[in-house]
Amino acid sequence: YRPVPREFSPANQEVLKQALVETPNPKCIVEIGVQRNPLPESSTGILLQHKPKDATFIGVDIEDKSHLANADAGIYVLKMDSADRRQVFDLMDRLNLKEIDFLFIDGWHSVNQCVADWKYVERLSPRGVVVMHDTNVHPGPVTLFDAIDEAMFDKRKYCTEGPDWGISVVKRRT
Repeated sequence: YRPVPREFSPANQEVLKQALVETPNPKCIVEIGVQRNPLPESSTGILLQHKPKDATFIGVDIEDKSHLANADAGIYVLKMDSADRRQVFDLMDRLNLKEIDFLFIDGWHSVNQCVADWKYVERLSPRGVVVMHDTNVHPGPVTLFDAIDEAMFDKRKYCTEGPDWGISVVKRRT
């Protein structure tokens, strides 16, 4: 354990923003673990600020974050355990979204929960991107990152130096 001054550092914010803007034409963005920090600096704030206008954002959190929902702007928030993917997939189906183009995982950090969250990849588009937070310290994200099959996915850790929780970007190999 290393003390970290900010949970979601400016460097984490930049990696998340770059990963989103470099994702080709994302139509469906799913975030697991919604707005844990003040909105402008949070992962949710970054995703909402930089999502294309025609993209749909689906936030998943065990706490009520319904204050963020705005169907007219394509913003949906589900209060639920992220392991229950069926609810998210049902919403995607109702919205005619077949695939997830951008998945951000920053929910509960147990190994089992991280593995459950990784299962959203079953609906990841061929050009899809997965970003995971806390891949330097917490056992679940660290273990999940290490277990990702490099024959199937290109994976890279960022913010590994100094006091930072870490962030990783994972893309399907083509």
